[in-house]
Amino acid sequence: MSQNWQQPQQPGGYPQQPGGYPQQPAPPQQAGGYGSPQQPGYGYPQGQPAQPPQAPQPQYGGGFPPPAPPAGRPGNPLLAVGAAIVATLVGAFLYAFLLSAMADTDKTPPEVTQFAYAGVVVGALIGLAVAKLGGRNTGLWVVGAVLALAAVFLGELYGYAMILHDVMSNYADKLGGGASGQVLSSNEIFFDHFSDLWKSWKEDSDALTYIFIALAPVAAVSTAYRISNR
Repeated sequence: MSQNWQQPQQPGGYPQQPGGYPQQPAPPQQAGGYGSPQQPGYGYPQGQPAQPPQAPQPQYGGGFPPPAPPAGRPGNPLLAVGAAIVATLVGAFLYAFLLSAMADTDKTPPEVTQFAYAGVVVGALIGLAVAKLGGRNTGLWVVGAVLALAAVFLGELYGYAMILHDVMSNYADKLGGGASGQVLSSNEIFFDHFSDLWKSWKEDSDALTYIFIALAPVAAVSTAYRISNR
């Protein structure tokens, strides 16, 4: 009695394919499907977590860093101080001459006109000399402010000496005779009788006088700052 002979199955439960070759098992599918991150293989380090995107850094034209700011203009401090001293003496004399010219010495007591722009001009002149020759040097600005204050102060005192000389000359002319030869000059009043000149000037000065004097150093520093930053 004949029986249908069946080929034995291979271990693992996979039926044998026709032709006598066993069927290979299908490779396992990766979890997550398409687009999932690749799992690290054997011998490869564990992947780092993805970093969040960073904001792009600003780029400059040509790929180069911005140029450094230009250095301050070099100067000669000694030359600047020397020029400022000359400007101080010239400014003081011009201030005194203008103060004397605008005074009315025919009145008793003489009428002295106060003005602010003369001190501003003197301070600006000194600040210009400091900035042009000394460059951007804040220490020289302070020197210029002190010299501007000294210039206006000396101009006030010497101008007052010139006014006193005119007053005494007018009085000597009224007396006649040899009184005119005994009138003190402006230099004699300023250098030989400075203490008396100082007392007379303080008695006639008011708050407006000191305000106008204070404008000179302000003008010097302001002018030096503007010229140095051009």
